[in-house]
Amino acid sequence: MRSIGRAAGAAALALAAVFAPGAAAPAGAAGTTTATTATTATTYTVWHWNVAGHKINKGLDGTGAVDQAAWKANKATWMVDEAVGSIKAQKADFVSFNEICRGQYEEIRGKLSDGEDKWTGAKSFARFATTVEARPGGVCQGQAFGIALFSKAELGISSTYDLPPDYTQAQVDAGTYTEDRKMLCAPLAAQERMKFCTTHITGSNERLPDATSPKINGRQLNAVRDVLAGFAAAGESYLVAGDFNAQPGPGFPRLAPLMAGHTELDGADPRHCPGYGEWTALDDPATPDPNPAPCAENEGNPKIDLILARTDRLAENSTYTADTMAIPARCSVDGGRTLRLCSDHRVLTGSATLRTG
Repeated sequence: MRSIGRAAGAAALALAAVFAPGAAAPAGAAGTTTATTATTATTYTVWHWNVAGHKINKGLDGTGAVDQAAWKANKATWMVDEAVGSIKAQKADFVSFNEICRGQYEEIRGKLSDGEDKWTGAKSFARFATTVEARPGGVCQGQAFGIALFSKAELGISSTYDLPPDYTQAQVDAGTYTEDRKMLCAPLAAQERMKFCTTHITGSNERLPDATSPKINGRQLNAVRDVLAGFAAAGESYLVAGDFNAQPGPGFPRLAPLMAGHTELDGADPRHCPGYGEWTALDDPATPDPNPAPCAENEGNPKIDLILARTDRLAENSTYTADTMAIPARCSVDGGRTLRLCSDHRVLTGSATLRTG
């Protein structure tokens, strides 16, 4: 947990206790507000997961195509069930998904707003941006594929920002596809100067379309930086989560232009690589390390999923913190006969108190 002190403005001054899954959010309960002399400070908890909706979960969403009784009999789960349960347990205010199939998004949206233990009572709380169009034989059993965000509170009008072209050909089943990388943002309906965004940057470090071009991932990261700079110039507050396919810290310069002016919520944990944070992505999902080292940079599993806040919008005398959670291992794509990891990424959660007025 990191403290934000008055004397240093938005600069960090002290390290405090570690935020563990299920622990109380810092600086007050998540989603609460406190009035200050000129602004309102609000604490938000963010939940992010790259769910490998097609790569590992094959577009399955629990609404058909298989015998659901087989899952129940074999004590397997859907990725959807694991995600919904975790979101509710963590009492998230904002939720970000990468690599999610449209059917999975629809099922999650329904499960978050139904039942006695529903996560939200808002009517307009979910947004989806397509990065791979639906087509027969394509990803997600022919459905659209993309990124998504959810908010416990009502959302206003969302915006989708196209990032520089990827060009990278990805193999899927019987064909190839190119993903149109985007950033998806939405303001709170009751507080339009507070936005939440999600994005998924390409993993390619190539110079495409030709050898004289800038590297693709760097161009996309800079495009995200420029959009966020526009929000900041307008006096808006925001949180952005996603798989940036870039690691934080001085040893990884690719992310540096975007990090200028931003705070990564998992960078201040004294027990887990200060300035870097806990690993989020398996280097080799086929043979995951059962006893990973304390620091991601020492074990090969990178920290590429991030939650960013604008540094100068962090409330004075407040704290920020983040943590990762183990990947659920009870998912299946064959009716529960074989259990597997639900993703090749961990869930990343974080809390911060922002000036939102």
